[in-house]
Amino acid sequence: MAVAGFLLVSDRGFSDRAVRTSGVVVDLVRHVDRDRDRTRSSSVSYSAVVAFRAEDGRRHEFSETVRTNPPRFAVGDTVPVLYDRRRISHATVDDFWGRRGLSTIFLGMGAIFTLLGGTLLTIELRRRKKVSRLLKDGRPIKASFLHAFRDTRRSRNGEHPFRVVAQAADPATGRLRRFESEPIWVDPSEKLAGRELRVLIDPADPRQYHVDLSPIIQDGEPH
Repeated sequence: MAVAGFLLVSDRGFSDRAVRTSGVVVDLVRHVDRDRDRTRSSSVSYSAVVAFRAEDGRRHEFSETVRTNPPRFAVGDTVPVLYDRRRISHATVDDFWGRRGLSTIFLGMGAIFTLLGGTLLTIELRRRKKVSRLLKDGRPIKASFLHAFRDTRRSRNGEHPFRVVAQAADPATGRLRRFESEPIWVDPSEKLAGRELRVLIDPADPRQYHVDLSPIIQDGEPH
């Protein structure tokens, strides 16, 4: 988002001092991007080389920064050009993609990451709020430790967290019930063998619970 903002501000300053003229597409540069691990096919894109004459009558060329497939132009096409008279090499095609293509790409990427980050942050804040509420107001029951397992549904840096499984009689029904802890990044099996765990159940909604591992797990390490 910051890069997109910088590019948009730069474009505005550039357009205020730039000279408008027309140019001709004299070549199309073919770019081949090969995947490093070669598991996917190569991608091909094209950028136009544009020639134009400045105010002094001299001929200049520049290559577009935007790459597309299929190419945006054909050789021989006439295109509008903006160039900086103080630095003639600073030139661009005077259309939306020529002037704002990169900023649009960065803006789109920024919006996606902002949405994703905001969603993950909201989920984490709700989880913490739930845990805090249950630690304060939850109904505690004692549950027997069963085992810990790898949660392959989640991963971080290629590793899967552990979840602790315990069971206890449900206070509402008297039936045995299974409880799973939040994901943790150490295997606490040795520390938990033969121990009872505290499970906090929401009195208003027994489906909501929290397996309290704080006496055993601290900062990701068993103690």
